Amino acid sequence: MIIVSTKSEDFEGIFKRILARNISPDSTIEDRVRKIIIDVRERKDKALIDYTRKFDGWNPVSPEKLMMTKKEIEEAEKYITREDRKAIEKSAERIENYHKSTFPGNVIYKERGAKIERVVIPLELVGLYCPGGKAGYPSTVLMSAIPAKVAGVKKIYLATPAVQGKINPYTIFAAKVVGVDAIFKIGGAQAIAAFAFGTDVVPSVDKIAGPGNIYVATAKRLVQGSVGVDLIAGPSELVTICDGSVHPLIPAIDIIAQAEHDERALCVAISHVRPYLHQIKNIVYFLMKVMPRRDIIEEAFRSQSVLIETRSLEESIDLVNRIAPEHVGVLTKNAMKVAREIRNAGTVFVGANSPPAVGDYIAGPSHVLPTGGTARFASGLSVEDFVKKTNIIFFTRRRMVEISEHAIRLANMEGLFGHAFSIEKRLQRTIKSLDYILKMYDEESKKTNKNNKKANKK
Repeated sequence: MIIVSTKSEDFEGIFKRILARNISPDSTIEDRVRKIIIDVRERKDKALIDYTRKFDGWNPVSPEKLMMTKKEIEEAEKYITREDRKAIEKSAERIENYHKSTFPGNVIYKERGAKIERVVIPLELVGLYCPGGKAGYPSTVLMSAIPAKVAGVKKIYLATPAVQGKINPYTIFAAKVVGVDAIFKIGGAQAIAAFAFGTDVVPSVDKIAGPGNIYVATAKRLVQGSVGVDLIAGPSELVTICDGSVHPLIPAIDIIAQAEHDERALCVAISHVRPYLHQIKNIVYFLMKVMPRRDIIEEAFRSQSVLIETRSLEESIDLVNRIAPEHVGVLTKNAMKVAREIRNAGTVFVGANSPPAVGDYIAGPSHVLPTGGTARFASGLSVEDFVKKTNIIFFTRRRMVEISEHAIRLANMEGLFGHAFSIEKRLQRTIKSLDYILKMYDEESKKTNKNNKKANKK
């Protein structure tokens, strides 16, 4: 983990590598994923069984074994203590309360002679993906399923890899708490393909949501269009902006917490106080030695992490907005004021008492967030990702007459004379012209029918 300065000549080169972290996967990965998608689309459950044997190390003897039974779900609950159940249930309650407060309502726009309604309609079927390789993630089930449930989605399905045929019991219990309709023991790109195109056992869905590894992310990108997807998420990210006013232990432990997610996690601390950055670095290396996931943390620090010295707090804020990371921690004086200047971030955590880790579990907003700089234009998973909006438009004749001139003129500008004609003929002061068109249509239809009968006789 190096310290670089914005004053140095090679800074922009180093910084460009941070900005370029969202590059597309190499062609080898994309080719593999594309083959898996095509295979699942063609061979359906047979392909899922083959990939489960190959990647997850167990043999589902029939397609039905890919879906968890009610008995299996109940069995998993036996391994969970009362205190752990309470933690999952309390987290679910807070997440649900938050998302209920954000539900988008119907909108009615009225003016004299016109009424336009924007109607919010929940999606019918949603497939959620939950990682299950390096760890179990019950929090991801809560953070993905609860916004869908609050939105009113009718059926919610979950896919998660069953390594050696087993799924983390906490993940199963979280799915039960939120009322997931079915759990499929399927991982990777093959799970995304199954949700996108359907098999005899796995239903095709309207939208796929939830994070995953590079194979899952690539699969989501490739099926997008055939099915809706939420975010093409990459490795986890945290950028902490500091001014030396908070003990260096705080940003150090936040960086370590983020690094243990993934070897490719992006962990950055930015400050205009260089001695403070050295303190963070020393604490990080001291604490890292005793962390259970030390190997993952060390690799994250080698590959993606950096400490950046700036000239001022203002320059620090500017760099954060250029990076547009998944998480931003603000550890400064007047932290809320600084937070409001952060325009590009998945979620911003303000002050020493708001660790990013609390956002992963129980704060309320979903921890499924934009990564790789996409926070410049994307938002975290929310209720709005599981609804669609339809407009219902009504005009009285009088109001249409009043505004039609502009619509007709625009249609003629574009050379769409049929559009102009459809408005003009509706708005005739007399109905005679319409009667004449209908009469011509009837006469033409009689001629056509007569000619068809002659042709049939021949």
